[in-house]
Amino acid sequence: MNIYERIETSLAKQQFSTLLGIQLEAVEEGFVSLSCKKRDDLTQQHGFLHAGVTTTLADSACGYAALTTMEEGDEVLSVEFKINLLRPAVGDEIRADAKVIKAGKTLTITEATVYDIKTNKEIAKMQATMVRVVG
Repeated sequence: MNIYERIETSLAKQQFSTLLGIQLEAVEEGFVSLSCKKRDDLTQQHGFLHAGVTTTLADSACGYAALTTMEEGDEVLSVEFKINLLRPAVGDEIRADAKVIKAGKTLTITEATVYDIKTNKEIAKMQATMVRVVG
């Protein structure tokens, strides 16, 4: 199974990501891009996409970026992350681009930038640590 198929298969098993409508956009070794379209049921009281959606998208992108550096059969779990929410998304879709900063045998450090597709402005930045779960 190639790296794109590995990520695509894993993402399809994530019921929460399916519920949010998260889509796989791109996969390379050390990099993953995911997107999510705005829906009324994903907004907060001001009509903006909820921060939980933005955070989930960034976390998933970071996890999958880390997974691209691991052996087939391995999985990842988030150990910790920090997110800065920079501005609300005003468009109808957001995209998280995540990359590996340092891949280790056990822990992998990643970062993600979340963009508002309409404005191409950064709406969030995440730094995350993922732990390798040996398959």
